[in-house]
Amino acid sequence: MMNSLVSGRSKLSAFALIALPLSTVFAACTGDDVQDLGNGGSGAGGKSGSSGASHGGVSGSSGAAHAGSAGTSRGGSSSAGAAGADGLGGAAGGDGGASAGEGGFGGEGGFGGEGGFGGEDGFGGAAAYLGPSVGKAQTFAALAYSAVTTANISTIVGEIGVSAGAVSTITGFDALSYLKYGIDSLAPNSQRTILAQQDVTALVADIDPRPCDTDLTNVVGGLTGDITLHPGVTCMNSFSADVLVNGHVYLDAGGDPNAFFIIRGNLTLTVADAAQVVLQNGAQACGVFWRISKEVTIGKTVQFVGTVVAGTAITLKSGSTLNGRALAQTAGIQLDANTITIPPSCTHLQ
Repeated sequence: MMNSLVSGRSKLSAFALIALPLSTVFAACTGDDVQDLGNGGSGAGGKSGSSGASHGGVSGSSGAAHAGSAGTSRGGSSSAGAAGADGLGGAAGGDGGASAGEGGFGGEGGFGGEGGFGGEDGFGGAAAYLGPSVGKAQTFAALAYSAVTTANISTIVGEIGVSAGAVSTITGFDALSYLKYGIDSLAPNSQRTILAQQDVTALVADIDPRPCDTDLTNVVGGLTGDITLHPGVTCMNSFSADVLVNGHVYLDAGGDPNAFFIIRGNLTLTVADAAQVVLQNGAQACGVFWRISKEVTIGKTVQFVGTVVAGTAITLKSGSTLNGRALAQTAGIQLDANTITIPPSCTHLQ
């Protein structure tokens, strides 16, 4: 989109330059009355037309109003100069008499006024972030409905929560190293997991209606082999089989720090052993969302990235890591010697 915008703006600039009458340019450049080149002196934008042409836009609005009024006569019986065009000043007047004013190039409000080149949303600016927000679930590395358990000690960098159970349903974690919350947590945290789970529901309501930018519906095997995904919504819906992720999945942001990736599936998602999700060209883990309607199973020694939102349960097998969040809406989270790390905050507001 940015390429289109820049290309469009470049074409407009080129058109404006071609449309400029050459006679006006040469006449303006040969007049003896061109003084204080580009300085925008008071004579250049004066209220009276007798002492120089007005060349500036009103307060430089959008940097676009640059055409001056007709140049004054240079004295004697010579006629007045022609009107200026595109901020180049009035044409030269007659030959007789002394110069009548200072009208130079670009009076008050010349090129580069408010809204001019390189202003807000100007050339080279990143597109605004239009992706989802995790809301109050932002601080949770693992948030389940019923329980969060681990078969072997897992490392969780972030909070652990259960939205429909007591803190005692969070098992296998070192109590000194983690913040755990449930429905029996004391105030002011008694509603913490419930409110966070409500924001997960709002996150799903934001993601689900979005149209597919890339549709991989019924692609055999899902994301298999090495595949590159670009920002936007990738749909992996299936009418008969579960979706498999295998090999390397590259997420390429194209240099946009506000890029977001939504990978959406309507059944279950199984990530094969040793699969990897790789961020490229400015992609950030906090801008990646896996929205799966049913269960998510991540195999052994997988390097996975993004916020995983499962309609039911989430299972991570031994040795796998998740740079993101595990959010299970209606069931539990089962871990086995895993590491889950909340990604650093994006440049946009989550």
